[in-house]
Order: sequence, then structure tokens, then C-alpha cells
Amino acid sequence: MSKNVLIVLAHNNFRDEEYLSVRKSLDSKNHKITVASTVTKDAAGSQGMKLDPNSLIDDISPDDFDAVIFIGGPGASQYWHDVKAHDIAKTIDSNGKTVAASSHAAVTLAVAGILHGKNATSHVAVYEKLQVAGANYTGKKIEKSGNIITSTGANSAKEFAEAVVAAI
Repeated sequence: MSKNVLIVLAHNNFRDEEYLSVRKSLDSKNHKITVASTVTKDAAGSQGMKLDPNSLIDDISPDDFDAVIFIGGPGASQYWHDVKAHDIAKTIDSNGKTVAASSHAAVTLAVAGILHGKNATSHVAVYEKLQVAGANYTGKKIEKSGNIITSTGANSAKEFAEAVVAAI
């Protein structure tokens, strides 16, 4: 059954591999995908990818989606303290639907408060931010805690995509 899936990525420096792995896996299951960012033209990956997101994050209604995936990379820090990103994550989580974040994007979930007391992982460069926000950092490539999935980043992109699609 096709689901409505939201992918949130930074306008600059998202990880191409993380996006492409998730996108390919979701497309293979015919899910309806909306890509949101703070721009709708020329979002740039850290490895040279360019794409045009479908929507501005501020125009997103989280109740319209069955899952949200925050794509990592150094640019993901733009959402760490973003009220709209937190609202999306918290709403989808409170509805018991899949919330996923790879690499640096896991910090967004931690700061939003939905990783408090839960096992989570992230890129090693930001693990302390998860701990400060009350998450139990495990360092595993993939961590699933209830309906929340986190990963370490590009080195686990394929496994992350598989875990997300299985959860949806």
C-alpha cells in the first residue's frame, strides 16, 4: 500500500548518498514522496548533487504524511533548532508513524525532544548533542527505538533506507 512520505533535506550540504538510497527504496515501493526544504530550487548535496524540492518546509502539514525522513550531512544543522522541523517530527511521532533521521539530522530529533530516554545513533561528530538532549547514544550503524529510526550516515545509507522502508 502506497504511503505519503516526507523527506526533509537541507538547502545546502545534505548527503547525496543518504537521499539517493532512501529515494530509490521508497520509489521501489511506489510511495508518494514530497521533498521539502527551505528552498524549492537548487538544493545542493555535499557531493555535488542538485535537486529542486517539491515544497517549502513551512508549507508542510505533518498530518498529511505517514512518515518523515530527515536527511543528514553537515547542512542538516540548519534544522537543529528549527521550530517547524520540530513540529513535524513531534506530530508524526505522536501519531505513532515512522520518524527517521540519518547522520547529523538525528540532532533535530533529539533537540525536538523525541529521542529523550531512547536508544539512538548519529554521525560520531555530533553524538554528544544527542546525549545532552537525553538520548542513549549507542554508536550502532542503525538504531530503531519504537517508531524512530536513526543512522550514522553515508556508511549506513543502504541499511538505513531498508530499515525505513520496512518500518513504513
